[in-house]
Amino acid sequence: MDPELSCKVGGGSGNNFSSSKGKSVYNDEEEDDGGASGKDWMTNEGTYGPLNGGTSFRVSIGLARELLLPENAVLSALDKSGIPFEIAIGVNGMVWVNSPDPEITIMISNAIKNSEVMPEDKVRGMVKVMVKNVKKELMDE
Repeated sequence: MDPELSCKVGGGSGNNFSSSKGKSVYNDEEEDDGGASGKDWMTNEGTYGPLNGGTSFRVSIGLARELLLPENAVLSALDKSGIPFEIAIGVNGMVWVNSPDPEITIMISNAIKNSEVMPEDKVRGMVKVMVKNVKKELMDE
């Protein structure tokens, strides 16, 4: 599998933000995608599509691999917080984040970057504080 195309796509559970409404799925008949398959290699289901909106940033390869683990501390804490977001993580260190508010997107990006140098218990506390602050900021608007 090409590491440039391998990624984990996910987001906060229980929200309507991460729906696939309006997103197109690549397939061989519609677009020339440079030889990259738009289908999952195991299930043959169309899973890759355009990443609309949001922002992307680089992290270290080590952090990218950590973020791809099922029980990653920062992503688990963000998921449990209930804030709506979408995320795609490439093993090449590229991370894409999208949410309905720019403040939430920035907070998620900062939480991910900060998590690289913190122990898991501190990461959970950091995320709680960051989420509390961004929710307060959004309520004040």
